[in-house]
Amino acid sequence: MKIPLLSYYSSIGAEIGEFAGWKSPLWFTSNREEHLAVRSGAGLFDITHMTRIAVGGGDAPALLQQVLTIDIQRLKPGKMKYCLMCNESGGIIDDLTVFKHPDKQDYFIIVSNAITHDRVLAELLEKSMKLNVEVVDLTFKTALYALQGPKSTELASKFTEKDLSMMKWFTGFETTIDDVPTLITRSGYTGENGYEFMFWTWEAEKLRKIWSRIIALGATPCGLASRDSLRLEAGYPLYGYDMDEETNPIEARLDFAVDFSKEYFTGKEAIMKILESKQIKRVLVGFKCTEKAVPRRGYEILNQSNQVVGNVTSGGFSFTFGIGIGLGYVRPEYANEGEKLKIKYKEKQREIEVTLKPIVPHRMKK
Repeated sequence: MKIPLLSYYSSIGAEIGEFAGWKSPLWFTSNREEHLAVRSGAGLFDITHMTRIAVGGGDAPALLQQVLTIDIQRLKPGKMKYCLMCNESGGIIDDLTVFKHPDKQDYFIIVSNAITHDRVLAELLEKSMKLNVEVVDLTFKTALYALQGPKSTELASKFTEKDLSMMKWFTGFETTIDDVPTLITRSGYTGENGYEFMFWTWEAEKLRKIWSRIIALGATPCGLASRDSLRLEAGYPLYGYDMDEETNPIEARLDFAVDFSKEYFTGKEAIMKILESKQIKRVLVGFKCTEKAVPRRGYEILNQSNQVVGNVTSGGFSFTFGIGIGLGYVRPEYANEGEKLKIKYKEKQREIEVTLKPIVPHRMKK
């Protein structure tokens, strides 16, 4: 699958790669340059590969109340929430955001991961069969850009010709930009302040004009490589790497996205049993290398006695601090801030330090 501007990005020298079946830019100049641009200024990402689904109709709240881990009844118009979709065993089908439209009654937009497109869509369609609900796949009808970084408010306000400084985190509204209906939310996946723009068009020429206008205002074009290194510094897990349907929210430390006061949601009973049993076998933690190393997925994590106590699920390099960083699962007794462990690869060992906080502190305006 190709995003609408793929040919344009190729023509200006972007390195193209494939992620979750989509061909997208990995970088335009370099991972490092784009990463640091987001930390110091503003970067623009084309994240059209992500899944977008509209759920509307009189029974839309009832459907989402069943399949999502938050209490949808408490979601106010114009607000967005991060939550999970789980299976009956409590395994995570996906982590996603759900936005309640400020003007259209009982109308919601879900943004989820590209890799789970078919799975999430199938779950919604299956559970909505006997309900007054319309589930519409917007993925190939809309485009999605993310503007991230400390200068994002300044640039986004110029781009939209609106003062966006008063927007609160995880809120949104709909407007028109360059004759294209646009949903704007204050959100992101980098740990920085930022905005996401969902454009209701798939026309390459319109999207190229919009992209070029934001770049001309001072944003740095960014690819998916820097998006990955930025989210690692922010401590954000990535579906398919740090969690899947064999992972429950407790071990992934995503229980903050689960409202256990809800009477029911798919997987609640199984997750409650896990909580009550207190038999968690592994916990997702962040870590930073205290010796020179760049951790990679699959590396073993050892304790000081050289026993295997976990494994790396995501790894890379922090361009902010110049060290190797990662996420991985360890036995619960080792999931402590400052815990000293090791990673092992090719018979080599390197010291690491566990952290339960973001490597780079979040700077979003709440």
